[in-house]
Amino acid sequence: MENQAGQLLCGGFQGTTVTAQAYHLIVEQHVSSMILSRKNAVNVEQMTKLINDLQYIAFTQGKYKYPIMFAIDEEGGIMNSLFDPEFLTQYPSAMALAATGDPQLVYEISKAIAIELKKIGFSIILGPVLDVVTKLSHQLVGVRSFGTTLDDVKTYGLACAKGLRDGGLFTVGKHFPGIGNATVDSLLDLPMTGDSLSQIRQFNAVPFRHLIEEGVLDGISAAGCGVPNVSPDETHACLSPIIVNQLLRKELNFKGFVISECLEMEALYHSIGLGQGVVLAINAGCDLVMVCHDFRLQKEAIESIKQGIINGNIDEETANASFQRIEKLQSRLPSWHDIFPHGAASAKQDPVLFKKEQPELWKKHQNLASLAYQKSITLVRDFNNILPITKHFHKQSEKEMEKQASEIQETESQTTAEQQEMKNNLEKESVLILSPLLTPLKKTKSHLFTGEEVFQSFGKQLSDHQDSFSVLHTTYTANGLTKLHEQLIARSKVVIVFTSEASRNMYQIGIVKYVSILCASKPFIVVATLSPFDFLHDKKIGNAYICCYDYTEDALSKVAGLLMGDFQAEGCIPGEMHRKTIKAEKRIKRRWLVEEFDIQRDFASLVKLWQNDTDECEGDKINYHDNQFYKRLHGLLATSEQKHFVVRNSSLNILYGVVLTWIEGDVGHLVYIIVEKSKRLQSIGKNLNQRALQHLKNCSKIYLGSSFPLLMLPGNKSATSDAFFNSVGWNSSSGEDKDAKSEKKYIMLLEDLTKWLVPSRILKELMIVGVRFDICNDAEQLMNNCPPELKRYYTHALESLQFRTPHEVKIIIALEPNTQSVIGSIVLFTNQSKLSKYYPFIDQCRGKSGSLVGEIIAPVIDPLYSNLLDIFKYGLICSAITFLKNSSDEVSHCLMADVKDDKSLSSIEDIGFKAWKSYYDYYGEKSKVE
Repeated sequence: MENQAGQLLCGGFQGTTVTAQAYHLIVEQHVSSMILSRKNAVNVEQMTKLINDLQYIAFTQGKYKYPIMFAIDEEGGIMNSLFDPEFLTQYPSAMALAATGDPQLVYEISKAIAIELKKIGFSIILGPVLDVVTKLSHQLVGVRSFGTTLDDVKTYGLACAKGLRDGGLFTVGKHFPGIGNATVDSLLDLPMTGDSLSQIRQFNAVPFRHLIEEGVLDGISAAGCGVPNVSPDETHACLSPIIVNQLLRKELNFKGFVISECLEMEALYHSIGLGQGVVLAINAGCDLVMVCHDFRLQKEAIESIKQGIINGNIDEETANASFQRIEKLQSRLPSWHDIFPHGAASAKQDPVLFKKEQPELWKKHQNLASLAYQKSITLVRDFNNILPITKHFHKQSEKEMEKQASEIQETESQTTAEQQEMKNNLEKESVLILSPLLTPLKKTKSHLFTGEEVFQSFGKQLSDHQDSFSVLHTTYTANGLTKLHEQLIARSKVVIVFTSEASRNMYQIGIVKYVSILCASKPFIVVATLSPFDFLHDKKIGNAYICCYDYTEDALSKVAGLLMGDFQAEGCIPGEMHRKTIKAEKRIKRRWLVEEFDIQRDFASLVKLWQNDTDECEGDKINYHDNQFYKRLHGLLATSEQKHFVVRNSSLNILYGVVLTWIEGDVGHLVYIIVEKSKRLQSIGKNLNQRALQHLKNCSKIYLGSSFPLLMLPGNKSATSDAFFNSVGWNSSSGEDKDAKSEKKYIMLLEDLTKWLVPSRILKELMIVGVRFDICNDAEQLMNNCPPELKRYYTHALESLQFRTPHEVKIIIALEPNTQSVIGSIVLFTNQSKLSKYYPFIDQCRGKSGSLVGEIIAPVIDPLYSNLLDIFKYGLICSAITFLKNSSDEVSHCLMADVKDDKSLSSIEDIGFKAWKSYYDYYGEKSKVE
C-alpha cells in the first residue's frame, strides 16, 4: 500500500508548461490527480496542450492504469481559474445564477461548463459551492454561494450539480461543513466558524445532505477552517474525525471521495507541520490530500503517508477504503485509448478546440451566457424612475452644436464668467463613472492602473449606445476624493459609482456617502459589482441601486444595457422576495400615526420632501425648485375647508409621507400621494391612503387625481398609474381595467402675445355670424347654462371677482346679435389673481422679467347654438387672448387648460397654441369606500 501513496495526493505546480516539479510528481510520486489554477493558465489552447503533455508523460511511463485526474476551480464570474472569453464561455457567478430565478437555466449552464472543461481535459470540478452565506457578515464566500437561504442553495446547488455531472465532470461539493458565516480570526489569521455540531446539522450541512440524498455528488471538499466548538484541538475541519467520519460519512451516509483543503496553510505549518496534517486528514476520513505548490512539501506529504501506513499510524482499513474510492472514481475516466487513440503519436497532434469542433453548440453556450447575465442583473430600487439615463439628455442637432459653439466664441456681448458658465453647462452633458481599483481577471499590458480596463470598457459600451452625451471615467481609492473628483461630479449630469465588497473595504462606504451628498440634485446610481448587500438596506444612498454580482465585461455590458433602456431588469437578490412573486396586498403590515396636515408646521418639510424625492418627468419643463411655485402651493394648501394628511417624525418634524385630498360638492379626490424614498415599502403609503379614504367616505364618488386643483407635480403622469394604487384597492389605469382613467387632456401654451393676431379665418366667420364679445358684469346668470363639470370653475371664478383688483378674474361673454342674450362665456385670469393658486405651475411660462402669464379656462356655449359651437368657442378664446394682449400690464404668455385630445385640439393649435403638458382628470375611481 505504501507504494500507492501518490494515489492519495492531489498536487499542483507553478508554470504554464510542463515543469520539473510536474514531471517528478508523475514519474516519481505517481500522483493520481493534479489541480490546475490561474498560475498554470494562459488560455484554453495552452491549457489543453499542458494537460495533454502531462497525460502523455503518465501514459509513456507505463505505471498508470488510469489517466491522471485534473481538477479545476471554475465557479463563474471572477472566480474562474481559466479565463479565455475567446475559446471558453464566460458565465455568471453562483449568486448571479440564483438571481435569475431559473433552476433550469442553472442546469443548462452547468452542463455547458462541464462540456467545455471536459474537452480541455479536466475531469474534476471543485463545485458546486454549497455554503449558505449570511447577509451582512464579512463574507469569505460572498457571490460564490447561491444565496442566503437553505432553499436557494439546495435548489440551485442541485441544478448545478446535475448539470456538471451530465456534462461529464466529477462533482465536488464544498466547503463542508459550510463556511458561509465564517470569519477570519485576526490573531490566528485563520477562517473560523463558531457553530456547534448541532447547529451545523440543522443549518450548514442541510444542502450537503440534500445533494447526497439526490446522489449527485461524487466528492466533498472538506473545509480549511477552524471549528473550535466541534474539534477544539484540530486546526482545520478537514482534520476533524467528528466532521468527516462521524458527520459526513456516518450521519449523512456519504459514500464518495473526500478531498481536503490545501494543507499548505501557515496556521497548520506552524502548529503541527504538514506531514502530521496529512496523516491526520487521512485518518479523519479524507481520501485525497491537497498540496498545491511546494514540491518539498509534496514529497513530505507522500513520505508521511508511506510512513504512516508502514508504522500503522494510518489504519490499514482506512487506507484501503480511500484507495478503493479513488480507484472507483478513476474507473469512470476515459481510457488511455480514448485519450490517445493512435498511441503516442496522438500526443503530437494539435488539440482541436471546442469552439472549432462544435461551432453550433458553442453558439448555443454563448447565447446561454448572454441570457443568464441579462436575467441576473438586479435593479433593487429606482426612485423617481431615473432609468433609463437617456431621458436626462437630449440629442443635439448639428445646428444646436454649431449655435453653442458660436455662443462660446461671442466675446463682445458676454463676459468671461458668462462664457465659462456656458462652457460648464455644455460639459454637464456627460455621465461620470467612479470605480474602485479591483483585481483584474486577466493582466494586460496597459497604461491604465490595474483593474481599470473593465470599467473603461463599460464606459465605451455606454458611449457606443448613443451620441447624446459623453462618458467620463476615473477611479477612487482609500485616499478619498480629490478636488478633481468633486469638479467632475459637479459638471456631470448623471453619476455612476461602482462598489465591490464595501463591508470589507470600508473606505468605499464613506466615499459613496460623500458622493451621494454631492449628487443631491442629480441622478446618482450605485452599482454593486460583487456582494449585493453593499447598500441594500441604506435606501438614502443612490436614486438607483443595481447588483451585477461580478465585474466581468459580460456582466457590465448588461448593466450598460439596463442603464440605456435596452431591457427591463429581471434579477432578484437570492433570499429576498422575488419581484415577480410579490402580490398586491391591501392589508397594512405596519401601523403609522397619521396626522392632519398643518400648514405652519409641515409646509417647509413638505417642500423638502418634494424637492428631494421627485424628479422631472421626461420633457417636463416645470421648475419645481422655484420659490414662487411653492408660494402659490402654500396658498392652495392653506384653504381652510380642505384636509390633507401626513406621516412624520414628530421629534424632528420631518415628513415621511403626505396625501393631498380635495372635496368639491359631493365628489372627493385623492389628489396626490408621496412617500420619502428611504421609507417606502413600510406601509406608509397604505396608511395615508386609508386615512384619505376615511376622510372622503361620505362622498358619492371618489377619484384618483384631480384637474381642479391642477397641481402638475413631478411624476403626475407616472406616479398616479403606479401599481401601488392597485395594491390598495383602486381600480386604476395600471390595473386590469385600462379604461379606468378619464380621457387625455392638455395644457396648451401660446408664447409671445405681442406678435399674435386673430386668425383671419376665425375673424371672417365671426363677422358673418355677427356675435359680439364683452366683459361680464353680472356673472350669476352664467351658472344656469353652465355644464355640471364646469360649474366648479365658475364658482371659484365668482369668488375671485369680488376682490375687484386689476389682476383678478375676468369672464368674457358672447352675446347673441339680436337679443344681446348671453350665449357663451370663458374665464381668464393672470398669475397674480386669486384663482391662480389652483394652478401652481402657471409662473413657469413667464417670458422676460416682470411680464405676466395669462390663463384661459372653461369655455361654455349655450346648447341651443350647437351648430355654431366651434366658431363661438374659438371666438371666446380669441377674445380672451386679445383682452390679455391689450391689458395695461404686459402679458407675455397664455395658457389654456382643459383642452381635450379630440378634433378641437388641432383647431386650438391653429389659433397659435401648442401642447405644453398632458394630464387626466382622474386616473381611477372608487364608487364605494371599503
